[in-house]
Amino acid sequence: MMRPQPALWFEILAPREDALGIAEAIASAGLAEFESPADGGENGMHAECGPLIQRFRDLEREFGHLWQALVSEPLRAFPNEMLPTALEHIEAWAREARPVLASIEHAASEHALLDTWLTLLETSALDEAERRALAGGIVAAAIHRCPQPEAVRVPADVLLKPVPGSSPPLILAIGPAAPLAELGERIRSLGGQALAVPDGIAAGDATTALAARRSTCAAAVGAGRQRLDALAAEHGLAEAVVSAHRVCWCVDNARAVEARRALCRLTGWTCEPATLQRRLAEVAVPTLLRFAPPPRDMQVPLILRNPWWARPYEAFCGLLGMPAHDAADPSALVALVFPLLFGYMFGDLGQGLLIAALGLLLGRRWTLANLLVPAGLSAAFFGWVFGSVFSLHGVVTALWVEPLHDPMPVLLLPLGLGAALLCAGLVLAGFEARWRGEMGAWLNDDGPALVLYLGGLACLLPGVAPAAALLAAVALALLLAVRRAGNGSEVLRRIGGSLERAFQLAINTISFVRVGAFAIAHAGLSSAMLLLAAAAGDGATGVVVIVVGNLLIVGLELLVVSIQTTRLVLFEFFTRFFLASGRAFRPALPPTHAFRENHHET
Repeated sequence: MMRPQPALWFEILAPREDALGIAEAIASAGLAEFESPADGGENGMHAECGPLIQRFRDLEREFGHLWQALVSEPLRAFPNEMLPTALEHIEAWAREARPVLASIEHAASEHALLDTWLTLLETSALDEAERRALAGGIVAAAIHRCPQPEAVRVPADVLLKPVPGSSPPLILAIGPAAPLAELGERIRSLGGQALAVPDGIAAGDATTALAARRSTCAAAVGAGRQRLDALAAEHGLAEAVVSAHRVCWCVDNARAVEARRALCRLTGWTCEPATLQRRLAEVAVPTLLRFAPPPRDMQVPLILRNPWWARPYEAFCGLLGMPAHDAADPSALVALVFPLLFGYMFGDLGQGLLIAALGLLLGRRWTLANLLVPAGLSAAFFGWVFGSVFSLHGVVTALWVEPLHDPMPVLLLPLGLGAALLCAGLVLAGFEARWRGEMGAWLNDDGPALVLYLGGLACLLPGVAPAAALLAAVALALLLAVRRAGNGSEVLRRIGGSLERAFQLAINTISFVRVGAFAIAHAGLSSAMLLLAAAAGDGATGVVVIVVGNLLIVGLELLVVSIQTTRLVLFEFFTRFFLASGRAFRPALPPTHAFRENHHET
């Protein structure tokens, strides 16, 4: 806690044919981030498999929607030995599957068209004269599928009629050939299209003939799919596709596999060494695992380890980046500060419990919503302190003061919290300097400013002589400023810098007055809402005003107070010490072999 933990470097020596299975087993448990001790360039396996992988990716873009979800047993072969054979099977399947797919698509398209025309005939949407015109009579006609029929500009010689009961909308156009062609162009520009007219549409037995043709198309689609299944079995498509996907995953995510004649070496980082050992034992493959010092010039990944109640607040570190190895992880401290600031600004017992309930409701789907639970409980506590329940005063007795009646204490208390938070940030910066072996530099730079700042704060405490406290602070600051100083100009520069930093700290402290100001603003908004409710009367209207007003206050101030609290934490606290130059531990994801099968409705 309070400091990122480094991941451990591991090296696994295993039989060559089991390399991919071991890498998958480790990745499926989320235990490892694979990395090669080389300079980060492409290893031999990537260079050898790269062109083959590109060929597979091209085939996947063309046929991936047809490949059924299958999982095969772990394959006992090295990736660069597995891919050529798998790709040969896939390409052989593709050569025979392309004409079959074309025939299926043609039959399915004709089936859908015939289905539309049969619906029109069976619902009597077209009369006999319109069918003759569609078949090519003296007067021409066409039916268009048009998503925006109201936007179509109709030529003067064309009669337009919507087809009743059609979805998506169909329109029947009747008129001379030239204006009909012009209308067709306009409809196509709007994303529509003309329906091809089947032969025999004007015949008396058109419905029977079209139904027979539709059955023929459905049979052709079924036969085509059976042929695809037979081709897949003939060429071993499922195993080949799974093999190719595993090779792609291995090359992209486990480049740290170094092959030898009979053995391979897998290297990377882990955060759970004991679990990694158990996982390798479950694989039941003879392996040699060792945890060694990482190679030089490699940045070690870091993991934030916090108790369960502080883990949601790791998101604040994530906004700026991973803390460095010699930097502090403030998540546990933020877990205390954030709810405290939020609750003080949003002090209402009922509204706070409502926010906590909202956090519990949304927390399962949205992780950040878990922050609302402690924030809401803190708001409920301060609502009890201020005596406010759903903006109503007098329901519970205030434990302290009411913000509108006695605003000065409400404004001054956050200044003390802000001063403590700023000092905590400087102290964390001191710990970081000590971890880096730079404590002397911190004492020279931030030490005098911190002493002056604390002396100024001591002058404000009751029972402390201001002159004595300030004099002691100045004396100690001067001692720190002249410590290891060179000439007189260097001493003056350090004294001036210390005074500037102390004044900056004082100004930053004053910015925390906004916490009390928002608490007073919340009380003022609640009071205004109660005045509106009183003006509405004592009946149902007044109750509606109170309910709607509380919902508006919760929605508005939840956004505003969250932004202000985040701003204070990031820009007033984090800027004192936070160093976001670390590398986060990102475990490799396991390979997935899920492919969606394309089903055409018939």
